[in-house]
Amino acid sequence: MKLDKSKFNEYQKFSVITGKFEDTVFEDNTFDLVFSATAFHWVPEKIGYEKVFSMLKNGGAFARFANHPYRDKENVELSQEIDKIYDLYYNKYYNKERETISGYTEQQAKEIAMIASKYGFSDIRYELFYRERVFSANEYIELLGTYSNHIAIEESIRTEFFAKIKEAINNHGGIIKIHDTIDLQLARKC
Repeated sequence: MKLDKSKFNEYQKFSVITGKFEDTVFEDNTFDLVFSATAFHWVPEKIGYEKVFSMLKNGGAFARFANHPYRDKENVELSQEIDKIYDLYYNKYYNKERETISGYTEQQAKEIAMIASKYGFSDIRYELFYRERVFSANEYIELLGTYSNHIAIEESIRTEFFAKIKEAINNHGGIIKIHDTIDLQLARKC
């Protein structure tokens, strides 16, 4: 998707940088706010926090959003079938053991938020927000197709994997509910 920068013409200091965060060079002490929405967890911790800290002016804030989806806790049979499909495709592909899926807790939010203190941040806060999303089988497959760790699966395996998930959802009523816990973490450079 290409950004139409013309709609930002009135903002003289607006610019777009395309590149991997870890490899992009930013001037130190330049920004009042750095924020990340559901992406910062892909950046190695030390690199990410140190880079954000150096980018911020004194008093600047870092806002980090993360979404923690919890798959259809009401439809246990569907969830168990999807777990088995993940074992056959995703976990086998990545040579991983099945992860226990559970809801994201306030304790986890606090622990992750406090990581920022190791890198000099203060005034650390977090807040949890909740929502429920309902997807048809097709919509859910479209969502999975946006996850980088799913996209990285070899195409023929991924196609079969997604088809099996779609079939499972359709065999269990045609919808899947996702219970999201959205975690906002705030920290300040003082």
